[in-house]
Amino acid sequence: MNGEKGKEIEKKAEEMAEKLADEMNFTLVDVEWKEGRKGTLRIFIDREGGITIRDVERFSRTYSDMLDAEDFIDQSYVLEVSSPGLDRKLVKPREINWAIGKRVVLVLKDGRTYRGVLDYYNEEENTVGVSGKFFNLADVALLRLDEV
Repeated sequence: MNGEKGKEIEKKAEEMAEKLADEMNFTLVDVEWKEGRKGTLRIFIDREGGITIRDVERFSRTYSDMLDAEDFIDQSYVLEVSSPGLDRKLVKPREINWAIGKRVVLVLKDGRTYRGVLDYYNEEENTVGVSGKFFNLADVALLRLDEV
């Protein structure tokens, strides 16, 4: 669990990553900071048509230089930059918004499973729509991209 300092690191890292992603025509999907003896900063990026290894390397090098220049993380850490992957759970609003228009699997807490296109998300209502069916996220056990 991240403490207050971890949340500050994640917020600053997200602001910087979002700016760079916009400049490089990528979509920032998520930023995660994991505290520990050695911290881990994970950045997930994507773009229309998918992300390549070369894209990840280019973003990672530039972002690493930005982190070094800002020097706001006062412990040793590892930077990981990758695409979100199909098995990624969609939890945060940024991730759900990114997935709109993509095929997803939605599993309700009662075990019912729905597959289709994520075609609606309202953060205030805490509601998603999959192929025209609407679900309250409080009833959802799992929402992720579909492999189909």
